[in-house]
Amino acid sequence: MSFEDLGNLGELVAAIATVATLGYLALQLKQNTKALRSQTFQQSSMDMSLTANAISSNGELAEIVVKASENLDELSQQERIRFHFWMVVALRRFEAIYVQSVYGSIDRLRIEGFERSILTLISSGGPAEWWKNSKTAFSSDFVEYADRKLSTGSFNQPIHLGINDKKQ
Repeated sequence: MSFEDLGNLGELVAAIATVATLGYLALQLKQNTKALRSQTFQQSSMDMSLTANAISSNGELAEIVVKASENLDELSQQERIRFHFWMVVALRRFEAIYVQSVYGSIDRLRIEGFERSILTLISSGGPAEWWKNSKTAFSSDFVEYADRKLSTGSFNQPIHLGINDKKQ
């Protein structure tokens, strides 16, 4: 075997090693992307849970949200401020999830539940009035997305909790 043959063999081995390395890196990248998407969903889920937990663990805030569900005029000035900032937090968290879906960091199918919850919240009564008056606090593309969904009713409202039902 000549030096030229050894050189050719070396080039062949190097090419095979390069292809194997690229295959390994592609597999690692795929696994990393999957893990990142899973982590993004987990964090989004935790963030949305914190919004719900604020109401479930605070009776006073729950009363404010129930009062506001019909009409914001029912709220005192202090209640209106608390409701406003709770809504800002809830919508800001969902806006972050929306942005993650736009960037491809979270699958659109995975945010449907979040979407139904938030869009149902702002679809009527006091929260709809709040959204109309406060949406300028959010990015224009998010506002356009939410308004489009609200106008078409394409968010499939979740189970009704009976908050505003009259006692029989």
